[in-house]
Amino acid sequence: MQWSITGTLFEPDGKAASGQVEIQTFELARSQWRTVAKARLDAKGDFAINLNLGDGPQLPAVRLCETVKARETPRVLAEGALVQVEPGRRIHLAFGDIERLGDEAIARRERSAPFSAADDYLLAGTPRAVAQLAVNMAALRVSPQLAVRAQPASTQLKTQAALSKQLEAQSVELNQKVLLINNLEREKQSHANELKQAQLKIRTLEKQLKDKPAAAGNEQIELATQQIRLNLSEQILRQATEFELKESDLQRTLNLRNLEIAQFSERIRDLTKASREAAEEAARAREESEDLKAQLDTQVDADQLYGNIARQLQQAQSQLSKDGVPYRLGRVSLNLKTLVTGNSLTLPTLSDLKSKGSSGLFTDVSLEYLPDGDQPADDVPSGITVPDFSDLTETLARRLARDLGLELEAAYQSIGDSGQPVGQAIRQVPAKGTEVTLGERVLVVFTQP
Repeated sequence: MQWSITGTLFEPDGKAASGQVEIQTFELARSQWRTVAKARLDAKGDFAINLNLGDGPQLPAVRLCETVKARETPRVLAEGALVQVEPGRRIHLAFGDIERLGDEAIARRERSAPFSAADDYLLAGTPRAVAQLAVNMAALRVSPQLAVRAQPASTQLKTQAALSKQLEAQSVELNQKVLLINNLEREKQSHANELKQAQLKIRTLEKQLKDKPAAAGNEQIELATQQIRLNLSEQILRQATEFELKESDLQRTLNLRNLEIAQFSERIRDLTKASREAAEEAARAREESEDLKAQLDTQVDADQLYGNIARQLQQAQSQLSKDGVPYRLGRVSLNLKTLVTGNSLTLPTLSDLKSKGSSGLFTDVSLEYLPDGDQPADDVPSGITVPDFSDLTETLARRLARDLGLELEAAYQSIGDSGQPVGQAIRQVPAKGTEVTLGERVLVVFTQP
């Protein structure tokens, strides 16, 4: 299958880019991108590539890249394009206007199957600023809010990349906070175990005091036990308060970070949706622009159209004379389907003629061109002199009759062994020199074995 690939590349300042681009397709057998064609940009930043990519049940994945040195990270200018298929003939791939990002290229990494580290690349281009769609907005019937709502695709991609990096940093910070909370929980559990052991020790001492007879030393033991109990309770209360404050602070920080992550994620989704909608509107506007351009290309003044057809007929007649062909052009009649607007005619395209909705919009315009010396049909003399068909073959006789506007009816007569030539005219009705009307039938008898 023949492919026709086109596009235009601009620098960030709006000037036409220079250099070389290449077309890459994805090979399923090797799971890698392969360069299939290269093209150099002209003075306007345009490129056009024609190549044969073979036939298959599905169209291959195609992307536009900058030409880089070996082992350098690929720089992808565009990963998608508008596709128009002519079944069995050609596939048109239009990348449109692309703005080169230059040093502002965005790193893209795809490590999920079937991709690997070898598929890392830089997004080095983006569709040209959507704000340009505001030009001739009334003619294109594009919503005026488009220019206000849609940002340049390059700005959206940069903002999205910055948010992604910020989101990644927030995620790392949150992981650290969660780890700290887990450590505090373990310390809290450890102190709780120590508290249980101290309480068990206190209960043991109290039991010993109850079991022993009252003595002078028991009072001191009881006081010491109460002192231990008070110190332990104070320590437990202080640690518990500290743990609760730390945990509350960390939980509050964690909630704030979760809220920020949710807000960032929502903004990224909104930017992604806006970018996708802007790309779709840009594609629709580009299609409408192409339709309007095609319509303008088919509009021509009536005098220019008629004069151009007449000149082409004259050139054809001159070429016949130059080639020594003993014929000249006769009456030429044309029937044009046009849309008449004032002194201008708009010729329909093939898609217009195929459209059922527009079939009744066009007017039939009949044109008739007469060679020099001819008269209109109403003034043409009706009398025709019958020529002499004698000794002519059937082929020559029919050609002569057709040129004169007569209808020839052939009959055949066997000559046996008379020696007369076979296949020649020997008799005709009406006779030669007879005046007949246009289209009248003439009977001619030809010899046969």
